[in-house]
Parts: sequence; C-alpha cells; structure tokens
Amino acid sequence: MLVARVHRRFLELRHDERGIAVVTALMALVASFALASVAVMSTVDVQRGTKRDHDSKEAIAAANAGANVALLRLNRFLPTLSVANPCVGPAGESQVPEGGWCPSVPTEEVGGAVYSYRASAFTGSTGTLNIVSVGSSGTVSRRVNVSLTMIDPNHPFADEKLIGKEGIDFSGSAAYIKTDLGTNGEITSSGNSHPKICGDARHGVGKQPVEPPIECGIETEGNKTLPAVVPPENIATLNSNCRLAVTCENKSDVDTYATSNEKKEHRTSTKPWDATHRIINVGSSAKLTMGGDDYWVCGIYANNGEIIMAAGPEVNVRIFVDTPEHCGMQPGETQVEFTGSSKIFSSGFNPGQGTYNVPAIYMLGNGSVKLNGGSGPNHLILYAPESEIEMKGNVTWIGMIAGNRLNITGNATFESNPNIKEPEFPFTPLFERTRYVECSGSTGTPPNANC
Repeated sequence: MLVARVHRRFLELRHDERGIAVVTALMALVASFALASVAVMSTVDVQRGTKRDHDSKEAIAAANAGANVALLRLNRFLPTLSVANPCVGPAGESQVPEGGWCPSVPTEEVGGAVYSYRASAFTGSTGTLNIVSVGSSGTVSRRVNVSLTMIDPNHPFADEKLIGKEGIDFSGSAAYIKTDLGTNGEITSSGNSHPKICGDARHGVGKQPVEPPIECGIETEGNKTLPAVVPPENIATLNSNCRLAVTCENKSDVDTYATSNEKKEHRTSTKPWDATHRIINVGSSAKLTMGGDDYWVCGIYANNGEIIMAAGPEVNVRIFVDTPEHCGMQPGETQVEFTGSSKIFSSGFNPGQGTYNVPAIYMLGNGSVKLNGGSGPNHLILYAPESEIEMKGNVTWIGMIAGNRLNITGNATFESNPNIKEPEFPFTPLFERTRYVECSGSTGTPPNANC
C-alpha cells in the first residue's frame, strides 16, 4: 500500500505545475541582475574613460599654457638675461641654475588644471633655450618640450601705425582712423560708438572679425609682437634733463618755459621739472618748448598746457619713461597724461616745407597712458608695448601709437604720414618657437629626457 501511494504521488507531481511561476520569476530576476550588472559595469568604464579623456585634454592644455607663459616672461625679461645672469623667475628675479637648468616655477592654476615649467639656463644670444612644461588634471599629467631661438624682430611700425597688442576698443561716438591698425586680439566697438576705419585692419588669429566698418582697406588676420624698448646706453647719466631746469652750465641750452601769453618765465621746484621725482609738469596756460635729444623721466603730466618740440633739423626729442618700479610707482600707475586742452606737437612738422620731425615718447614698463587732451592737432610717436592707452576727446593725432591695449573713448581722429621716420633705436630681440614636441616617456634627468 505504501509503495502504491508513493508511486501515485510521483505521478501527480509530474503533471502538477503549481510553483513553476516562482522558479520562472527567480530565473528572470537573475537574468535581469546579470544584464543590469553588465550595463552598470559598461557605464562605469565609459565614465572612467570620459573622465580620463577630459583630464588628459585639460592636462595638455595646461602644459601648453605653461609653455606660452614661459615664453611671454622670457621675452619680457630678456634684457636682464646674460651668461652671468642666466635665469630669471616669474617676476624677473635672478635665479641660480643647477645642472644647466633654472629652478622650476611654483605650480600655477589654469582652468581646472595646474602647470609648472622649467627653462634651461641662458647661454648667450646665439644659443637655444628649452622649456619643459608639465600640466596636470586629476590623475593625468602631460609634458611638452618647446625650443626657443632669439630673432631680431621686424620694426613694429613697419606695416601699421596704430597698434593695440591685446585689443582695440572704440567707445566714443565717432572716432575716425585714417591709417592701418592692428591687434593680436579683437577690434571692437561698444555703447553707441560708430567709428570709421580707412585703412587695413588686422585682428588676431582665431579672434572675432573687426566690428567697426572698414570704409577703405581690407581686413586681415595675424599675430605680431611688440618688442621691448632698449634705451640708449648710459641714458641715466647722459641725457638732456638739465635743460628742463636752470642747472645747465650753458644757460642758453635751457628749455623755454612760458607761463602766460606774455611768455614770462616762472619756474618752480616742480614745474616744469620735478628733479626729485624726475617728472615733467606743465600747468595751465604754460608752454614747454623742448630742444634737447634724449630725456630720462618717470612721468609727463600736462594739464591745459602745451609741450612743444622746437624746430630745427638737428632737434630730435625722445622722451624715455622709466619703469614704474624704478620710479617708486605701482604697476599700471599713470605715467603719461594730457588733460583738458593740453597738447603735444612739433614746430618741425610742416609738410608744406618738407619737414616731418615729431616728438617721441617710449615707455619701458607698464605704466598707463591717458591722452585726454582736447586741443589739436597733436604730433606724437608713442611706443608703450606693456601699457594701456586711453585716447579721449575730439583731438586729431598725427604720428604712430602702439600699446598693449587701446581704449579710444572719444571722437579722436588718428592719421599718419609716410614721411614721418620710424624710430631708429634698437628693439630687444625676441625668443621664437622653433620646436614643439610632447614628451612620451617618464620625467627624468635632464628635465627634457624622453622628449
């Protein structure tokens, strides 16, 4: 009986489907978990790859930024480099090389990454300099090696007479530019500005097209450098500064300073020359007629006054403005300023008589310039490669102007003359890239190993 019941029970189980749903559900759940795990693992791998790809791109961009910053700083402080002083830091400070390489600069941030670079020690003007820059983002590091060689730059005014290296912005209502102008940045207009350009206009590589209308001329693209000024040797002791005061041995050499329409002399301890601070001050209704050659000053300020370059074939007034640091001033502090009805012009600029002499101001540092005079025409060659220049008012400027950035906020007219001679003093040679390569191996000794 027992055997029969067991046999009958097994026969029932063969045909009974109760509980099969639980088994099916469990199998489906296991399969779902398996598929989900594959998807999750795949997503994690993709995210890791995307993160690493992002970090890799940021790291190489940071390394390139470090190399560009190094090039900028080396060109800025190139005049101080020598075999005896082969290394300069980020602020131009002297450094001691080790193993033919300058110390690594402290890590600097750029975007979401960081970079640091090292430069090889300077070995002379005929040698090659190497920059090794390392960029890091997250866990990824990229390293590049850039080789630099010194070149003699083209004359900055060879093609363009109005230059703003980093940008030119018009915000006055109706400025009129009657010459070629250029920038490595963009030429823009803001507010209710409606400037006119009659000349070729160059914007920087990859920058936005020129906004103001070009009435006559073409638009071009390209980058150019503004080399640093090299003042005459021994200008600190061999200059025409004594002409500004009554201390010259030959009284006939003293520059004329008239303080009224009656042309009466009225000099003070600070006007027209503050010898303690090396500053030219021309007050209201005053006229300073300069007849020397090279002046060595810290500032030029005219408030409703006039600075005049005397006539004569031998007169060639050049005013060299020392760096703010050497003058006890802050970087960016105003070192040249013309306000009110002030003007600067040359009695020797007379195209009708075939004379084209123009006074020149050369800025060695990054002091700012404000050309806010309201009387004209003005004659001027201004070369200030590290300075921000503001041009304001309804004045007409004739000459050549170059700065780091130009802000033309008034209704100025600017024009040049092909007979005005370009500056003849030498400009500092510049470093230029001759080789770029990404290093494929690990960092070693020397720093450019595996590059």
